[in-house]
Amino acid sequence: MKRKMLAFFASFLNTTATFFRKKETKDVIWETIRTLAMLLFSLLCAVVVIALASRDDPGAVKVFLTAPFEDGYTVSRILTESIPLMFTGSAVCLMSRAGQFNMFVEGGFFVGAFVSAVLAPELCTGTSSFLVPVLCILAGTVAAAALGYIPAKLKSGLGIDEFVSSLMMNYIVLWVVLYLLNNVWGDPEVTNATKYLEDFAKLPFLSRDNELSSGFIMAVAVAVLCALFLFKTKWGYEIRLTGNNREFASYSGIRTDRVVVYSQLIGSGLAGFGGGVYLLGNYYRFTWKTLPNYGFDGFVIAIMARNSPILVPFASLFLAYLRVGAQQMSLYTNVQHEVIYIIQGIIIILFGAKFLMDMSVKKKRGKEMTV
Repeated sequence: MKRKMLAFFASFLNTTATFFRKKETKDVIWETIRTLAMLLFSLLCAVVVIALASRDDPGAVKVFLTAPFEDGYTVSRILTESIPLMFTGSAVCLMSRAGQFNMFVEGGFFVGAFVSAVLAPELCTGTSSFLVPVLCILAGTVAAAALGYIPAKLKSGLGIDEFVSSLMMNYIVLWVVLYLLNNVWGDPEVTNATKYLEDFAKLPFLSRDNELSSGFIMAVAVAVLCALFLFKTKWGYEIRLTGNNREFASYSGIRTDRVVVYSQLIGSGLAGFGGGVYLLGNYYRFTWKTLPNYGFDGFVIAIMARNSPILVPFASLFLAYLRVGAQQMSLYTNVQHEVIYIIQGIIIILFGAKFLMDMSVKKKRGKEMTV
């Protein structure tokens, strides 16, 4: 068994190394450098905003920048905060690469967490087994993918805009889950909560003292696997070609309707997988009464990562660092943590402007080639 595990990890590392050695990935490396430069510029803008908001408290900027690294617990909070962002960011990247603006990442994350929390107490038998959380997370993944199939099929079959249908699906899922939570699968002894999750029904901790779950490793692995899937498989090539030019992809023999469906199916499933991992790694009950907004945050991450899954961990850690810094700043200074939303808006404007400039350059080059 140990030899098989070692062989698997060796194969995984070798495949990843091969991916980065290819000439094709030089563009990805260059994009990484450009993205990091833009993130640093965004951080500078954040410092300026905080400096303007804290004229009566000049130490706010220092707290914002350094407090997230003051001890092991705050560092683990950055890593923990980045877990859902990596999952939802990877899911959005996959769907966006296919040209699909699907908002069900939010609902998928919510459903995956709920299904995992409901099944875990029922499956555990009082003994520790890694199969319990694995099966629960997989069930949440399947549930999210099944629901995500609805807007995907509506788009491919009837031409209904996936943005509208998936956005509506989020709130349908929200109210159905809340009904089930209050009337069917809730804990009768606790209001608006599922049954208590024992440690053996949860994912193991990487650091119990700092409350960091193994979900962080899983989130990074998912981002890497998504990159390999997009750039090293036939299905990934079909997704990228369909997103770049659906008409050309169709003429090339690609069944673009099928690509539209399975790209959204995989993205929704990834979101549900992330919801299950995050809940079973960091919570003891499902108590969410509203959508947690991690799916919407996934679009921010995808914008920062320029729809490249390999950049998702960097973008997620950066945004998590900003959020933990803002939380610490609100504890020690008179600047409220809501300032982070101003910073997020600046980041979206910066990266959105860069995206529009790149699109403009591509169109100009295309016109020059046709002349």
